[in-house]
Amino acid sequence: MGDIRLFISHSHDDKKIAAALVDVIEATMVPRERILCTSHDFPKYREPEGSDVSLHLRNHLTQSSCVLSLLTPNSLQSPWCMFELGGAWVLAKRTYPLLAGVTVRDLPAAMRGFDAARLTEVEEIRRVMSNVRHALGWDERVRGSAEKELDVLVNLVKTTAWPSLSKPLFIGRS
Repeated sequence: MGDIRLFISHSHDDKKIAAALVDVIEATMVPRERILCTSHDFPKYREPEGSDVSLHLRNHLTQSSCVLSLLTPNSLQSPWCMFELGGAWVLAKRTYPLLAGVTVRDLPAAMRGFDAARLTEVEEIRRVMSNVRHALGWDERVRGSAEKELDVLVNLVKTTAWPSLSKPLFIGRS
């Protein structure tokens, strides 16, 4: 199964943003362990061809130390993303919401106190990447080595046309 330490939850509709996020992760830290990012554009980070996707995701989520949750209008309407978030919550995994096209008010009530970052704000992304790096015990690359990757991620998020959330998805305590 490998040693998956960082689980990236995202909607396949957001795979370009997920790819830019993986580039930022690789540029900011040296992962001695592994990342799971299921978009089919990431052959080195996804489940093996022909595997039981549900079992594969559950096993790797259980094994992961941290979860980065790319939260967009697409992921908030994805049953798979909601299963992953619920699993991370039940397993008490360190979960970092990364917001693109949504606000903290759109998050499930149980996630509103989490260390979130808006993917339009470079300093917020840097803060979360630093927290993830420390939580995983991964080494930092040379400071400033991720500037290009951060710019690509932020510009991609800022120029993406998001579908509107058709209805409030979560009812709960504020």
